[in-house]
Order: sequence, then C-alpha cells, then structure tokens
Amino acid sequence: MRILVAFILLLPFELFGQYVSLQSQYMFNNVALNPAATGSEDALSIIGSFRAQWVGFPGAPRTQTLTVHAPLKKRNSALGIQLYADQIGVDNATGFYGLYSYRLKFKKSALRFGAAGGVTIFQANYSSLDVADAQDQLIASDAPIGVLPNCNVGIHWSSKDYFVSISIPQLLSHVYDGGKFRLRHDFKRYNYLIGGGYNFTLNNAMQLKPSVLFKYYAATRPQVDFNVRMQLNPLIDVGVSYRTKEAIIALTELRINKQFSFMYSFGMPLNPIAKYSFGSHELSVKYNFRYTPNSANPRYLGW
Repeated sequence: MRILVAFILLLPFELFGQYVSLQSQYMFNNVALNPAATGSEDALSIIGSFRAQWVGFPGAPRTQTLTVHAPLKKRNSALGIQLYADQIGVDNATGFYGLYSYRLKFKKSALRFGAAGGVTIFQANYSSLDVADAQDQLIASDAPIGVLPNCNVGIHWSSKDYFVSISIPQLLSHVYDGGKFRLRHDFKRYNYLIGGGYNFTLNNAMQLKPSVLFKYYAATRPQVDFNVRMQLNPLIDVGVSYRTKEAIIALTELRINKQFSFMYSFGMPLNPIAKYSFGSHELSVKYNFRYTPNSANPRYLGW
C-alpha cells in the first residue's frame, strides 16, 4: 500500500482537470481527444467505453466514458456531450462536458473547429487507505470535494482518405493549496495533441490505415503513438499500436452492421509495472443512428 500511496502522490494533478486519461481507442472515438471531431460521423453517434489499466495492480486506473454527438440538420454545426468517471487509487473524478464544432465544407474535404467546456468533480478519499500511522494529518481525512471547470479547443481537417488533428485538451489547471482548489492558467501546462493518418486502399480491396499521435507536455518528455490498422473485410479491422516507452497495444474492431460496432484492445506495459499487472484492457461500443446529413462530404472516420 505504501507503494500505491507514493505512486498516487507522484501523479500530476492535471490528470483530473479535464478528460485526458490514457486511452488506446481514440481511433474509434476521436471526439475523446478533439472536440472539433464532434459531428464527424454524420449521424447521431453514441460511444461507450470502459478501460481497466494495469489489471492486478492495486489501485490501478479505471475509466468509463459516454460520448454522444451529432451534426445539426441543414447547418454546419454539431453538438455533443461527454460524461466520464475516472478512478486512480483513492482519487475519484466525475465530469460532464458540452461539445461544439463548426464545419467549413470544401469540394473533397472538411475543416472543423471545435470547443468544449464543463466541470470535473474531484475528491481524494484518503480515509480509505490502510496505513501504519492513522494519525497522519495528511491522509487522516478525505480531501474536500473540488468542482473544477475547464475547457478545450481543437481543429480537425479530414477527407475520404486522410485527416489531420490538433487539439489542446486542457486550457486551465488546478492546484490544491491551503485546503482549497485554486484555478489558474499557465501556457506551460498545456497538453498538445497533434495527429494524422491516411487510408490506403490495397489491390485486394483491403485497407491499410496508418496513423500517428504526438503528445507534448512541457514538464515531461514528448510521447508518440504509432498506429497501424488493417481492414480485412467490411466487418473486421485488426491493428497494433506502439506508445513510446509505454506500451504495445493489440486491437480489433468488429462491425456488426453499418450502425453497430465494438472495439477491444489489450496493452502490455513496457515499464516496471508489467511485473505486477496483467496488462490493460479496453472495450468500446458504438451505435450510429440512421441520419442523412445536409451535405455528404467524404471524411476520414477515425485514427
């Protein structure tokens, strides 16, 4: 338990500012990392996901999300909502965010600008810890509940065969000081997410979908995800991702029909955590309601 407490105390608090928890299936739900992708499915889309990271490690992260978004008929705007519940050890965060995007239509592509805003309700339940010194005032009682506002912005350019995505998932940060949560803005605490991908159609009608996601935060080393997916047929995709110095991830997507699909991924850590866990597991389910948009722009659907 001491190892777990030390691990929790070393985690950057910005994890709970807005939903930027580690994910492996953003290619299945690109709205999770960029609000500008809101409405990109050209349908009322509902995506639910559950992620269990480092299974077998006490206090390991657990994340549940629900995203609902859709374009507005006869308009170039789209709206959505995102709910999430995140738990790491004794830290619990629950959030609600509203999503908005505006689309500029071109002949063979579309450029979307997006923003999101909402609140995260955060609390650290230190009293639930089993510790040697129960009188330690630092962890003798729970931290006060914090209601933490935040917002994020992004742009998303896509066509039938490619996409480029840039987003900042946190514009604000929060510090717990003097028994209170304090809101502040600091450019040095921005997380920058820059990604892109291309869809190659092969001679045998299969599709190869490489993509990359670059993550930059001033206080840590940059991290890059290299992803390769192969569409074997209209129903099945398989793929692999490499997250630099973090994990190797295998994933598969099964499309039951044009509306309903799910994705499963398994990640093996490439750090000392691997000795104490059974990897990370993530499952997502998506349902797109039938919808005829005002303009059928071709677009790249996912990472």
